Amino acid sequence: MSSSTRIISYKATIRVKRNLEKFSDNLKTSKAKIINYAFYELFIKYPDKATPEVIADYISLNTFDLKKSNYTLHILIDYYDRITEIKSKVQTIKNVEYHDNEFIGLLLAFYFDKISFLRKKKVNEQFKEFKKPSQIGLYLNKDLKNKITELCQDYQLNAGMLLFDILTDTDLGKLPFHSLPKNIVIESEEKERIMVFLPPYIHKQLNELPLSNSFIAEVRSEQYLHKFELKKG
Repeated sequence: MSSSTRIISYKATIRVKRNLEKFSDNLKTSKAKIINYAFYELFIKYPDKATPEVIADYISLNTFDLKKSNYTLHILIDYYDRITEIKSKVQTIKNVEYHDNEFIGLLLAFYFDKISFLRKKKVNEQFKEFKKPSQIGLYLNKDLKNKITELCQDYQLNAGMLLFDILTDTDLGKLPFHSLPKNIVIESEEKERIMVFLPPYIHKQLNELPLSNSFIAEVRSEQYLHKFELKKG
């Protein structure tokens, strides 16, 4: 994926705006990182769940109050190309034309309603009990840490959000994992620390397990990278 970016503008419903504000505040990251994670989930993780047909149906079945304000951010050109491709197909299906900023607003509404792992994990509800995120250090083998870092750079992701996603992915099983996998090979014994913000309830769950946080993160990260075919180098 190219690292080239472009500036886009988007409109948002009140619900999308509130989600962006709460998630960015609760996870100590920017709204731009939340939106880039949305595009990562829509186009890289779950492209089969965000087809033009599904999105067109979603738009037809719902009403949207997109506010007049425009917001701007940098996104990868590859993301923008995918957005315009889907927009063109949705316009053909619905026989309606959308401005880019309007369609991105509709796409974000679809994401938070149907795809977002943050919404599925009820992150904002959890923060009613735990007011602040936990900053923790995870020691990952050097090769794995480099893969995580490269993925975050390539897809403009927040490392804490990616590791939170990894630790809570239901297909990988509840913490720590379904069972100790036999096909995971740790490629480097040298460890490097990565500092991330995680919801406190995840940190609490990790601390209650009879395995180290770092070991659990290593194993699940390797499984996650394999599952979504995100292995680098």
